[in-house]
This record gives sequence, structure tokens and C-alpha cells, in this order.
Amino acid sequence: MSMLAPTAEAARPLLALREDIAIFPGPVALDGSPTWTLHDPPKNRFYRLGWREFEILSRWQGGTAEFIVDQVTEETTLRVDAQDVEEMKRFLFAYDLLHATSPQSTQHLVEKAARQRQSVGHWVLHNYLFTRIPLLRPDSFLTATEPYVRWASSRAFTLTIITLGLIGLYGVARQWDLFLSTFIDMFSLEGAVWFGVTLAGLKVIHELGHAYTAKRFGCRVPTMGIALLVMIPVLYTDVNESWKLNQRRERMVIGLAGVTLELCCAAVALFAWTLLPNGPARSAMFMIATSTWVTTVLINLSPFMRYDGYFVLSDWLEIPNLHSRAFALAQWWIRKTLLGLDDLPPEDLPAGRRNLLIVFAIGTWIYRLALFLGIAALVYHFVIKLLGVAMALVEVGYFIVRPIANEFRVWWKRWADLRWSFRTALTFAGLVVAVLLFLVPWRSAIEAPALLKSEQHVQVFVPEFGSRLVDIAVTDGQRVEKGQSLLQLVSPDLNYRLSRIRNDLALYEWQMSVRSADAEQLARSLVTEREYEASLAEYRGLNEQQTRLQVAAPVSGKIVDISPGLQRQAWLPPKFRLLSIVDPLATMVEAYVEEADLARIASGNTAVFFAEADSRIEVPLRVIEISRASTRLLPDPYLSSLHGGPINVRAQKQNELVPDRTIYRVRLAPLDATFTLDKVLRGRVILDGEPVSLAKRAWRAMLAIGIRESGA
Repeated sequence: MSMLAPTAEAARPLLALREDIAIFPGPVALDGSPTWTLHDPPKNRFYRLGWREFEILSRWQGGTAEFIVDQVTEETTLRVDAQDVEEMKRFLFAYDLLHATSPQSTQHLVEKAARQRQSVGHWVLHNYLFTRIPLLRPDSFLTATEPYVRWASSRAFTLTIITLGLIGLYGVARQWDLFLSTFIDMFSLEGAVWFGVTLAGLKVIHELGHAYTAKRFGCRVPTMGIALLVMIPVLYTDVNESWKLNQRRERMVIGLAGVTLELCCAAVALFAWTLLPNGPARSAMFMIATSTWVTTVLINLSPFMRYDGYFVLSDWLEIPNLHSRAFALAQWWIRKTLLGLDDLPPEDLPAGRRNLLIVFAIGTWIYRLALFLGIAALVYHFVIKLLGVAMALVEVGYFIVRPIANEFRVWWKRWADLRWSFRTALTFAGLVVAVLLFLVPWRSAIEAPALLKSEQHVQVFVPEFGSRLVDIAVTDGQRVEKGQSLLQLVSPDLNYRLSRIRNDLALYEWQMSVRSADAEQLARSLVTEREYEASLAEYRGLNEQQTRLQVAAPVSGKIVDISPGLQRQAWLPPKFRLLSIVDPLATMVEAYVEEADLARIASGNTAVFFAEADSRIEVPLRVIEISRASTRLLPDPYLSSLHGGPINVRAQKQNELVPDRTIYRVRLAPLDATFTLDKVLRGRVILDGEPVSLAKRAWRAMLAIGIRESGA
């Protein structure tokens, strides 16, 4: 904007400041100059003013820009002009700090209201992502009760808490195993309920810590309530009036009060845990002493989100609006570094502090990228699937895609300002390469976890009931024939039940044999016959189970992978895997391909298997079968994450491994028909597939998710 000369515009009377505006002395700025804080009471907003702005504002009621310039120049050592006054006018006008007494100002308010009027979709989007719900106006209550809790800020209280915490640490160290067993007790429905109740109580204490500390320093606390961040409720306390305080230490104490109070509760809980007997109360003390305050420290003290840690860091650095100022500096640095734009920095700061803010901004962007992707994943997995997909797309689009698109829009608008150099050329070459990597179908190889094993691969398990191993008749690598005895198991419980059933059968047979001579036995003969038939059926079933304790080879082959630790007289759980039998002359590979890669492969495609245990083992393969249905249960535990494999699974039931993503089984055969195998090998296969771009791969994945979750 051009400089204003002392014209009719500069001599025009200025709109007056609102009467309710208040100005307080602020902290000393980084350069040693004084600052002031302007307070807008209806909105409870605070604005930091520098020396120049304060001198202009203190003479605002003089009437004209010309008068203000003359007064500041004569009465101070500052040099201001009409442009400075015009900038201040624009600031006051933009934030509605002036009386709207002219037609122009009234029209401005009407237009501003029209711009702020949101569509239904925009309102839902904004309030879904973040909204505050005030619940209480606690200022009167806090003023009345603050004297009764003032002891919590005393030196005696601090020393007492430290002493209790040290005693608690000593007591826990002496009962460490018992302390850890309390942690195990939390993994239950009752433990989850206690955790939720305890966490809610601590959060209330956390917010009261902020509120009472603010009152102790003379600040008003207008509201307390719930803030919804992506529909996740968190408590909040409005302590904006701490901006009135010109002492940095006082503002930092208010910011840290919540976490400090929770740490005090943790110290007391640690001490109480050493005194209480086992039970719900002791479990609650354990939660307070460990998990709840740890989550508070990790979340509330993070400066990357606008929680306590952010405001404390902002006060410590004496940089209000830390995020926006750091982001502006980082954007300036990126444009200067990558595009060669010769813009002035957004503000004049020492080089060290400027570099610190740039690094902080980049770290915040990385943190938020990971956080919002994580939230999107949680939303997808824990909300109704179709709704979860839509909400996850909103998360990614609003928090990740939108800021990046806005920055590229600025680059496009500033195209004429670019200074072409080696650095600029390198930047755009990198962008072109990135776009080509994303759009051009260059990726043809498909990697998938796989298992090289015998085509005739039989695993032998303990029956559905526990038993004890009596004898092992085979060794690893031994050749066996079909029907050959492998192991001898015994089940005392099964033997007892068989003995009881035999006695029952003998009794029923005697009752039926004497019924002709005994009237009572004759009368209940039909009941006896039915009981006999039922017991006989149960006896046959138990007898069949007894025969299964004589474990024999179901097929001919070679013994491999005898379970480690298998020894005589050991008790074995139901369905425990004992060993495997393979045919070394017929081998195959089973691989598991992700859904997005399924359309890129076909029967007859070639591949190579690489063993995990020995990188020298490479087996050329050919695809012979592709499953049409996804794998709901992983049949091979070797590939599961529970056994060190690459496929993440959930063990919902015993010996039922459910993959955490959609995968399809692909069978491959060695190209060399003479290839033999004497053990099971875990590894990976590299398949030759249809070349596909990353963009097409992403589109296929999104389309597959949409079709699957919509039920189409």
C-alpha cells in the first residue's frame, strides 16, 4: 500500500475506540522494549502491542492520523508516519475494536457477518473437527473457595509430597513383582472401568489446578467445559486472562499447574499403594501412580499441539502466537530455500531464535502428520466402516492435503517472482521426478511373505483335550510310513471318565438282567435301557478319543519341525502342535499377496523365493494358483507376527490367527522339477507383475476399501 501524505485522508477524523477496551502493561520484549496487552472483554481476547503501537493507540482519541503522527514525533524518540497509523486502523477495524458510527464501518460489519455465515456442510465440518462446549461459569465459586486450597501452593505441602513420593518409590522397589502384577490386573472389564473413572477424576483435578492457580494470581476464569477434538472429548479451562500478567514465571506456573497437580496425585497414590491391601482401591492407586499421569505428561506437555506444553513454551520464549509465527517463518524459509524468493522474513528476530522457530515448525508439521494419520486410522477401524472411510478422508483432506495444496497455490501465484538459479531448477526437477514416480507405472515387482514347504505338509496336533506325553518314538529328520507310531500320550482325566462309564455300563447291564425277577427294576426298565444306550454312546466316544492318544503318522514322509521343548512326562495343552511331516520330493511355495496387488498377477507369472534364514537360497518359481477368496484365518503360524513372522495377526481364539489386513493366498511351484526340500523355510517371494503407478495403486486400494465396506 502506498505511503499516505498529509492529505485530506490523513486529516479525516478517526473512528473512536470502544469504551470497554482495556490496556495493561505487558512483559519486556526480546529487544528490551516495553510491551502492552490490549483486552477485548466481550470476546475475552488479548492482543500484544509493541512500543510504537502503544504510543499511537494512547493518542487515538486525538481525532486524526495527522495529529497522532505529530504528537508521537514531538513527545517520543519514535519516528512514525501516516502509514503506521493506517496499519493500526486496519488492525482495529479488522478485529472490531472501533465504534461503528459511520456508514462505511456499518457496511463493513454487514459484509463481515455475511462472510462469517457458514453453510451447513462447513459448520458440520468445523464443529466435527474442533468445538468447545462451555458447561460452567466457575469464577464466583473459585473466588470463594480459593482461600481454602491456598495451602497447596505452600513450601510445606511441596516437601510433604516429595517425601511421600520417595517413601512410595522405596516401598514399590521392595515389592516390584507385586507392583507389576497389579498392572496385569488392569487387563479386564473391571480394570477398564476403574481406569476410565480414575482418568476422568484426574482430568477434573488437572483443570481445577489451572483454575485455582489463575485465581491465585488474580485472573478471572470465565468458563470451564468440554472441547471436542475429532469427537474426542477433553476438558478445558479458559485461563486467557493470564495474558494480563506481565511476569513470565506466573504464566508458566498457570500452564504447568494441571500436570504438576497430577504428579502430586501420583506421588500420594504411590505411597498409598504400599499401605493398601489388594483390591479395587489399590488398583486405582496403581493407575494414578503410573498410566494416567504418564499419558497426561506425553499429551499435555507436547508443544506441537495447543495444549499446556505449547503455552508454557510460548511463555518461556516470550513469543505469543508461537505456532502461527513459527509456521510463517518456516514457509518463508522454504520459499527462499527452494524457490529463491527474496522476500523479507515475516519478523526481525535474532538468527538463533529464527532458526529455532523454523526447526520447531517443521517438527510440528511432522508430528501433526503422524498424529492425524493415526487419528484417521483409528476413526476407520472403530467407527461404522462406511462412515469411518468418509471421516478418515475428511481427516486426511483437511489436515494434510489442504495445507499442502494451499502452499502450492501460493507457489503458482508467485511464479512471476521466481529467480531462476541452480537451486530453483533443482527444486522443480525434484517435483517433476516426484510426480513421475507417482504417475508413471514403473513398479512391476511385487514382494510378499511366503513359506517354502512340502506340497504334502501335514501338521500333527494334540487332541482337543490336554494330555501328558509318555513317549516319543521318532526324531527330527526321520523317515516314517503311514500308520507308524509317532508319540504316546496319556490323559488321566480321560482314563477316569472311561473307568466311570464302564462301571455305569456294568450296573445298567445287571439291572437289565434282573428286571424279570425284580418288580422295581421291571418298572424302570425303559429308563434303564435309555441310560444304558446314552452311556454306551458316551463310552464309544471316549474310547475313540483314547485311540487318538496313540499318535500315528497320517501320511508317509519325513519328520520335521518337532516342537522345541517336547520331552517325556510334559503336560501339553489342547491343540498344541507336536511336529510336521513332509514329502521332500514334492515342494511348493505359499505366498500371501495384499489386496491392492492381486489384480497385477496371473497364473503362469514367474517369481523368485528368497529364504529368510539363508540369503543364498533362491528358488525360481511359477504361479500355479491364485485364491479367489481372502484369507480369513492364517493356516501357517510360521508367518504370523506371534512367531516372528511378517504378517500381523490377532489371536482371537486358540490356534486361530486372524490377519489384520486383507490378504490372498498364492501357490507357486519350483521351475526345477528335481528340487527337493527337507524342512520348512520362511522367506519372501518377488513376483513379476503388471507395472503400476503409485497413483493407480492408491486408487485401487481406496476403491477396494469402498466396495468392501459398502457391501457392494
